[in-house]
Amino acid sequence: MDKKIQLSSKEKGVLLAEGIGTFLLFQIVNIILIVISELFYNNQNFGDINSVIAVLRSDLTHSTFWGIWFFLAVVILIELTVSINVAIKSYQQYEVHKVEKQLEIIAAGKLDQRIDLKVNKKLQGVVNSINLLISNTDEHIEEQKRSEKSKDELITNVSHDIRTPLTSIIGYLGLIESQNYQDIEQILKYTHVAYKKSLEMQNLVNSLFEYANVQHATSKLNSTHFDMVQMLEQLSADFELEAKKRNIKVNVVSDPKRIMMHGDTEKLGRTFNNLITNAFKYGAGATDLYLEAKEEKSEVVVTIANNGRQIPKESLPNLFDRFYRVEDSRSKKTGGTGLGLAIAKSMIEMHGGTITAASDKKLTSFTIRFPLTSEE
Repeated sequence: MDKKIQLSSKEKGVLLAEGIGTFLLFQIVNIILIVISELFYNNQNFGDINSVIAVLRSDLTHSTFWGIWFFLAVVILIELTVSINVAIKSYQQYEVHKVEKQLEIIAAGKLDQRIDLKVNKKLQGVVNSINLLISNTDEHIEEQKRSEKSKDELITNVSHDIRTPLTSIIGYLGLIESQNYQDIEQILKYTHVAYKKSLEMQNLVNSLFEYANVQHATSKLNSTHFDMVQMLEQLSADFELEAKKRNIKVNVVSDPKRIMMHGDTEKLGRTFNNLITNAFKYGAGATDLYLEAKEEKSEVVVTIANNGRQIPKESLPNLFDRFYRVEDSRSKKTGGTGLGLAIAKSMIEMHGGTITAASDKKLTSFTIRFPLTSEE
């Protein structure tokens, strides 16, 4: 909370003396002007003090006495106002001095501090703007730090994920290069492993390019008007054979039967494809996959759920982090890069939407909410 500037006794005395001194100076000037004007009017000698006193005495009994001193009273009131304004200006200069002192501290690098002073309205607007600027600058610096940390983590994770398959590729090809094999069958075994590891690397590189693309500030949406229910039905048809192999029934549910919205169908298709693929890969024991779309007020809500293995509760907050794997060994086995859900989240956010995950013994579900725009 801003604190009002408190003056010390010495500072109060200086400001008071400055105001009173200005007022007294005005009165001295008044007296001098009155004397000069009266002496001129009565043609008296300026050097004769008795003449000056006589003139002042005659004014006290003069018929225009009250008119003259009424005018003088008005002048004194104006001068008093000026004197008060001088004191106020001096106080405001003192406020500026205090603000400058705090700015010097902040300029020295202490961006966690703010100008916590309550000053006059005009200066308060400047102080508030400076505090806002400092806050934005501090936030920008923190964002840069987070970005640098994020880049370092990305490089570390990519290096780790590429090193593992690359080591295997070099190892098996090295055996062939050094002719450390028994027969053609063993050569084929080595090349097969190297090929599989190469596919893992290709999958990771493709995912990285896709993630970098959706994260880029210039990444744009090619929006069209489409039916969300129709998209889910098409996805159901695309995964029909895969579902039959796994003995999973795909259920498409919608309310209403037709939900029109704007969006990039290519990006949304990849997002839903990713979520459905994850359900097949990691939803062990699932018998049903649910693709549901409905309208809720000003939103389109899409849910992709399965009744397979539950995701541990402690893993749910980290699901959309880059390179996060619920079960590292299982994900590696299935070729997961740990980028799929991060990419899905970024694509959904590009559409102004949100995605959340929930999992219990009955269902594991991903719920996506899009803003519903009217048909153009």
